[in-house]
Amino acid sequence: LSPALDECMSSILSQVRLLRQISSEFSSFASSPTARPEPTDVGALLTDVTEPYRTGLAGRVTLIVDAQPGLPLAQIDPALFTRALTNVIENALQAMPGGGSLTLRASQPNAESASSSPAAISVDVTDTGMGMDADALARIFEPYFSTKATGTGLGLTIARRNVELLGGTIAVRSEKGVGTTVSMTLPVATLA
Repeated sequence: LSPALDECMSSILSQVRLLRQISSEFSSFASSPTARPEPTDVGALLTDVTEPYRTGLAGRVTLIVDAQPGLPLAQIDPALFTRALTNVIENALQAMPGGGSLTLRASQPNAESASSSPAAISVDVTDTGMGMDADALARIFEPYFSTKATGTGLGLTIARRNVELLGGTIAVRSEKGVGTTVSMTLPVATLA
């Protein structure tokens, strides 16, 4: 009876964790957060957010954090950006059930680039997961849309809302069987 009981308890606890996650996502989606921007070191924030993942991912997913040296401070609400970044990381990890590589890169694009503002910091989260086809990619920010069997489909919707509340932008590029890159741009802090 003991092995059957252990298995049932494990299953119940797993379902409770899933329900807790769903409840948290609905609560976050329903709330209207207020951004409290402050000068923030994006490189240090990326390290802080990813550090708790390192132990659990060891031997399965290679985690790389690459912040360009001399990166200016971003004018963001660290809590809102952390929530957005965590949602993006969780999606990336779920897209790599067999392992892979997850790279978080922070840089300041060249001022000559026509596609980006020189007063922006770019944060790219790239995974080597399953990737998405064009149909899924077109719907990726829709509330309740998901390519996974579990979850609410609110993670990237919340990430988009949070990044836009900070005055930034978010975009996704993906190729089926190759992986996905989520690119976020953040405003640079102006030091008076």
